[in-house]
Amino acid sequence: MDAIDREHLCTVCGFDLGFRPWDGPNPSDEICPCCDIQFGYHDAAGGDEKGRAMIYAKRRADWIAAGMPWRGRGESAPQGWNPGEQVKRVDSGG
Repeated sequence: MDAIDREHLCTVCGFDLGFRPWDGPNPSDEICPCCDIQFGYHDAAGGDEKGRAMIYAKRRADWIAAGMPWRGRGESAPQGWNPGEQVKRVDSGG
């Protein structure tokens, strides 16, 4: 099993993005193909880290309540994708 680089995880759903959502104060402006958050747009929070964390928690709760759907725009979920296991990466911090 490949090691997961925690800096490349979506802070909402735990998907391995392959890029950093934020690099210090700079957002990637990329969109998570799993939960559809755009870093630097949906989570700007005026640069407030606590505000950003609250946005992530709310978006995560909404995504879970919606049944953890794959929201890739024309992109299929990876083979063997397991959103329940994936989100544990964020919930448990591991």
